[in-house]
Amino acid sequence: MTAVPTSSSSATSSSAETAKEIKTLLSQLNKSKKKRKKLLHKQQHNSNARDGGREVDVRDINREDAIRLDKLRKIFGELIVRDEFTLSSSSGNSATISGNNSNNKGETNEAKSQWNNWLVKQHLLYTTHLLDDISSTTATSSSSSSNEGINACTSLRTYCGVLASSPVPITGLSDNYSDDKNGSGSGSNKMVSERLLNKLLSSIFKSRTCLDSLSSLTPSDVNNNNEDSELTTSEAQLTQLHSELISQYYDVQYFTYKGIVSIVLELIDGLERLRKLAKENVDEVGGGKGEEKVGEGKEGRASDVGDSDGNNAVLIANAERKVGLVAENICRLLLLMDYVPTKDTQSELEEDMSRYLFVPPVLPSASNGFGGEDYKEEDSEADSSSEDEESTDDDDETSTTNKRKKSRTSNSNKNKRIKKSKLIAWQQSYKHRNALQEAWLSVLRLPNIPVRIQKLVLQHLSNYILKVCPSPLRFAEYFTRVFQGGVESSSGESSSGNVSTTSSLTSILSLHGLFILMLDHQLEYPQYYNSLYKLLHPRILYTKYRTRFLRLLCKSLLSNSMLPAYVVAAFCKKLCRLGLNGPPSGALFVLALVSNLLRKHGECGCLIHRKGKNEDDGLITDVFIENVDDDLIHTRALESSLWELTALEKHYHPAVSTLAKSVGMEDDKTTPMYDMEDFIVHTYKSLFEQEKKRLGGSGGNGGGKKRGGSKVSLTFVKPEGLFKDDDVFGDVFKSS
Repeated sequence: MTAVPTSSSSATSSSAETAKEIKTLLSQLNKSKKKRKKLLHKQQHNSNARDGGREVDVRDINREDAIRLDKLRKIFGELIVRDEFTLSSSSGNSATISGNNSNNKGETNEAKSQWNNWLVKQHLLYTTHLLDDISSTTATSSSSSSNEGINACTSLRTYCGVLASSPVPITGLSDNYSDDKNGSGSGSNKMVSERLLNKLLSSIFKSRTCLDSLSSLTPSDVNNNNEDSELTTSEAQLTQLHSELISQYYDVQYFTYKGIVSIVLELIDGLERLRKLAKENVDEVGGGKGEEKVGEGKEGRASDVGDSDGNNAVLIANAERKVGLVAENICRLLLLMDYVPTKDTQSELEEDMSRYLFVPPVLPSASNGFGGEDYKEEDSEADSSSEDEESTDDDDETSTTNKRKKSRTSNSNKNKRIKKSKLIAWQQSYKHRNALQEAWLSVLRLPNIPVRIQKLVLQHLSNYILKVCPSPLRFAEYFTRVFQGGVESSSGESSSGNVSTTSSLTSILSLHGLFILMLDHQLEYPQYYNSLYKLLHPRILYTKYRTRFLRLLCKSLLSNSMLPAYVVAAFCKKLCRLGLNGPPSGALFVLALVSNLLRKHGECGCLIHRKGKNEDDGLITDVFIENVDDDLIHTRALESSLWELTALEKHYHPAVSTLAKSVGMEDDKTTPMYDMEDFIVHTYKSLFEQEKKRLGGSGGNGGGKKRGGSKVSLTFVKPEGLFKDDDVFGDVFKSS
């Protein structure tokens, strides 16, 4: 261990006492950690944990550890304030000595450097202990894990305090920068330690645990649910991190986005190394070792290559599954962070200094400070405008009045440039929105993101992220990939209802995102209507998310008046087929939508009025091809007819039958379009209640009121007698 400085007796004694206290507290933490593990192990086996005849509670140990951890935090914080301990702003673990020590004597600098380096090592041990406690908590709810959760909660809160008391200097500030320009004192040139924050995020997301486990994977770990629970972060931890740290400070939000990007890059790099190693193993097995006998070498080598290739595929699939669980943890935190600053709130970023963990500096326009790029273009534009004005003054020497006006304008522009100050990166709303976008794009690159979180992610992207991010079209690739994966899963496993239903939901949500990009951001996606057509299946009308899909269908078909006739005809035919196989509520929606489409696109009226040939007794051959893989023109819908309407006219539900008879027969001038929202909300229950009210209400005969309404028909044809006409007694008992 490095010796403490000996240049001054008072400094030596103070440093020695501090070093002794730090070592004592760290040693006590290590002992209590071992003791806690033993007690938890005994509690899991239903045995009494006793120490010297007294029952020891894990909560007592956690309470003592919390006191020690907070004491260490205060010690390191006081050392940083006294400038005895300085963390480096780089990603490494080395520390730097502040500039005001450079004028001291060489021996003093050497002693301080040794003391600082020793403190760096102890600080690393301290933070490692905190991070181990934070990452040890899983999403399980057993009694032992609840005790661990209490300790992890305390460690997380303490680590947040460490972040607040361990700033690093901002790199890249110009030499003429003054700390007192914003009146915040000497701490204004400090920023959040990205290294400490990234370590915290890695522990919360379990990314380091995942990367460490990738090197020890075996084929038997494919369905290991215990490892899955170890990689799942508890909701309490994510909520605590978000509410107590991230949501409170703008600078922490910004660096959290940056940290997520770096963590994802590490995960991708770890997967690439694993794939490369697996490929090298297959190549080694395929190359063989030494001489082999003729006739046995090829068969044996082929068998070994096949086994090795299969094992490697299993290992890679298991690794991707683990990475997917880490991606789920990251997405869960990003879903909570839905408050990125926008242009309208830029003034809050500049004025509300209480929302920063460390007050940002104010950079003058002459400074080439960190992150002030956004204001360079404005300054250059002002410079060019002033030069143009000066040249105009030289050309127009006769106009003294214009000279004075333009000279005033030039002077005002110069004054504005002098007063204009650059902002640090985390004070710019554009930088925040760009960091949020990069965080989402990076995590969405990870493989095997669970479907349970993808559904929430797709909704969040469509409802919020696409509205605030600077480049929403960059999400089109993710939406397309999810849609294609959902369609393939749905078609490949149609026998499994749950799988196909879940896949259809992700496909609908991803297609909704593509529709927003097409509508609001001019995305060109020629296969959109082909993709929407593939989702039309009878099960859509029975699922709980049917209203979401039906609204998307109405917006897509009715908002675009430039759709080709063959596309409209294909959707009309497919929708009528759905009406034949769906519930009454679905049939009503289909008929209303088809009616609106036929009136909106008059060229499709041939589907209603087409008649068959006389030699075929007026029958029409249906040439419609329902399932096509490419362009909808191959469905030949325009050559067919909507014979399904005739079948729907005989539907058992009177509302469906009545509406089917009116489709295609409406008067365009007098009959308004159907309001599709009225048909989207229909369910079997709502139709039943509506029919009850029509027949006399749901109140029955209560309250002494006579039940009204029309009579219920018991037969379709009024009988003329008691017996049939061809019966012996047919002429008897004739009704008058």
